[in-house]
Amino acid sequence: MSNLVFVSGGFSSGTTVLFTLFRRTGDYYCLYEPLHEKLLEYLIYPLRPDVHHRFVKPYYDEYKGFSKIPELFEPQWGNSQLHLAAHERADRQLRYWRYLIETAQGRRGRVMLKDNRLTFRLGWLKANFPNAKIVHIYRDKTKQWNSIVRRGQEYFGREDIGQDSVRFNGFSLDSWCEDLKSVFGELDAGNSSSGYERFSKLWDLSFAEHRKFADISVDLRELTHDFEATCGAIGACVEYDFDVSSLKPYVLASERTPATLGKRTLGDRVRDAVDSVGRRYARARLRIRSEMRGHAGRAASE
Repeated sequence: MSNLVFVSGGFSSGTTVLFTLFRRTGDYYCLYEPLHEKLLEYLIYPLRPDVHHRFVKPYYDEYKGFSKIPELFEPQWGNSQLHLAAHERADRQLRYWRYLIETAQGRRGRVMLKDNRLTFRLGWLKANFPNAKIVHIYRDKTKQWNSIVRRGQEYFGREDIGQDSVRFNGFSLDSWCEDLKSVFGELDAGNSSSGYERFSKLWDLSFAEHRKFADISVDLRELTHDFEATCGAIGACVEYDFDVSSLKPYVLASERTPATLGKRTLGDRVRDAVDSVGRRYARARLRIRSEMRGHAGRAASE
């Protein structure tokens, strides 16, 4: 497990930039967001790369052949049971992680798993995979909030997406706070007066948790403005010699926003329509699969 790396950070904080960095080496087998609540759907009909994620080919290509994921993965892990203390038992999730890691290691000596849902499970991951390295990337609080809001505005095509409300759920903010408020009482909606205030509290808790368990924490701005030194520090942490000159263009360009972003073209609308059909097909497949398992289970018990 010494060649195992977890990349962790908040939504819109730069985790996909690090994913691209590791993936482009060719030496790491990289798995993208294994806890995503729609993972099973995306494995049937792939998620189209976000325009913000430059240089990223289809996210889930590396999952091909991971045949046991449908029976091991539980979609509720994406937005619930977000807190796992080091001593807690989570046998089903542990079996899932072990399957992913062992299967990936059978394909390549080095493995990296990137997910934004690891934050309050890091102590548990450290307890179960003590030799793994945790690489944390973070972004200035206000810039991260602005990015989350801006991406929502681009998606819905309007300025007001409810960001001022304490119940704002962009990037699952409200869902996360509701799940975690039993552990962190300050996240209860009644303890904040705006979406930003609630986000700010979650950001602070997330930063503290990462500082506690991560082997290295890097600022996205440091990665994009002092790439050589920051990449070198990450390499020293995970014991890997990154080819800085070949990787630098991917990381630096990732911060530049495409000029056409937010302008919906006919091509965009056509792709959206195709994706909508694909999403419905994937969900139908999942329903059929669930029903077949239900029938098989009832038959076995009779």
